[in-house]
Amino acid sequence: MGDGDVQPGYVLGRYELLIPIAAGGMAQVWAARLRGARQFQKIVAVKTMLPRLSEDEQFEQMFLDEATLASRVRHPNVVEILDLGEHSGVLYLVMEWIEGVPLNQLMKGAKAVGGVPAPVATRIAMQACAGLHAAHELTDENGTLVGLVHRDVSPQNVLVTYDGVTKVVDFGVAKATALGGGATVAGQIKGKVGYMAPEQVRGEPLDRRVDVFAMGIVLYALTTGKHPFRRESEGATMYNICSPQPVMSPSKIIADYPPELEAVVLRALAKDRDERFASCDEMLRALDALPSHLRASSDADVAGFVRGLFGERRATRRKQLDEAIERANRVQPIAPNSGLFRDPISGVTSAEGRPSLITLQTGELSGIPSLPQNRSKWIGIAGLVALAISGAVLYLALADRQQSPPAPQDDAQVIEAPDVPMPAQPATDAADPEPQQPEPVQNAQPEDGSEPPEDTPTKAQAEGQTPARPPSREPSTQPNPPKAPKPPPTRQDSWKFDAGF
Repeated sequence: MGDGDVQPGYVLGRYELLIPIAAGGMAQVWAARLRGARQFQKIVAVKTMLPRLSEDEQFEQMFLDEATLASRVRHPNVVEILDLGEHSGVLYLVMEWIEGVPLNQLMKGAKAVGGVPAPVATRIAMQACAGLHAAHELTDENGTLVGLVHRDVSPQNVLVTYDGVTKVVDFGVAKATALGGGATVAGQIKGKVGYMAPEQVRGEPLDRRVDVFAMGIVLYALTTGKHPFRRESEGATMYNICSPQPVMSPSKIIADYPPELEAVVLRALAKDRDERFASCDEMLRALDALPSHLRASSDADVAGFVRGLFGERRATRRKQLDEAIERANRVQPIAPNSGLFRDPISGVTSAEGRPSLITLQTGELSGIPSLPQNRSKWIGIAGLVALAISGAVLYLALADRQQSPPAPQDDAQVIEAPDVPMPAQPATDAADPEPQQPEPVQNAQPEDGSEPPEDTPTKAQAEGQTPARPPSREPSTQPNPPKAPKPPPTRQDSWKFDAGF
């Protein structure tokens, strides 16, 4: 365990880390709790900078910019930044806890049901536009626009809650253009290549229309299941974005694509920024003017779709969180860089990963009773008793060897060790919480929602051999059950799914 690493049970300032949620290129996101007086507690999301980047001034500045800029944006469709801190060399950002899934995982899960319905996709895009417009309208103390641009709008940075609310997250590469630095450093590109506007790829000065273009890509992918520009390499993707050739119309992918919705998508994806919507609010109004059957009327419609796909996952995450809180209640929190490590399964605290029989607080932990308060006295007595028992066992073993005749041996001498009783191992709690990849998350929430891999074949099976099996005593007379028929698709098969989302 290197310096700066964090583990479940660590306390950063006022926040105790519970379970990892997601990991990205520059940070990891944790479910954590804030504890207060009279047993008050609140679950929050804590983003910690990865240790290998802690000495990189550029990444540290991006981390601080996210806290400085995003914390000033207050809107229901933007994830709220609550706190920023540094503890024992660990830089962390505290955000509101979001129960939901990143949009890229929603799109992946929707493949099984024929894709995201157009009304659900439209409402998600409308709320994302509302959150981005609030960020674009951020002003300083004098009421002057700071020119905030997200620059990294993508399905990974759009969260959809189980209540059907969409929230924009991760302003790590956002820029306040009015404060200077609207263009990136020469040779440097910030953001995800597949969601950049042409002027962003060319390194030109940016404005809010960059985020309009990115939202056009998101809406295109949501409603067709296909990315409009992605090619086999990043270079080919950037060339496709910057080429004068217009994007393929969604109606060429889905024959019955609504023309009213297609007009909104194509205008948002205009490669000349002057031909796009002037703001995300203008794009929102265009979506709101669509016929009623093309847009969900309430958050409940979106919530029903999300819960139908991820209801079991939601219950699993809640169970993991409850178990983590229960374990945390039984042990004393650990400060980072203290040399102590708490096993995330059993809750046993140890040094360098070795089990410790001495708990950090009174009470019982994993079946091991804590020692009395006068610990030094009882530790000494226990040590003497253990030493006496070990000596007696060793003496009896040697005496028994001297009385028994020597057994014939080979040329190599074999020395038998005396049988010494092993100490009882501490019992463990529930299964280890599954680590998250990196859904942003949710908060920026790392989780791809993929199915577990099939069983690995044995060596004999890999070589085409059939392993021998014991004969069955009573051969089965039951016929093989018929295979269940495939359920009919809920939407037409033309809805694609790009694995790169």
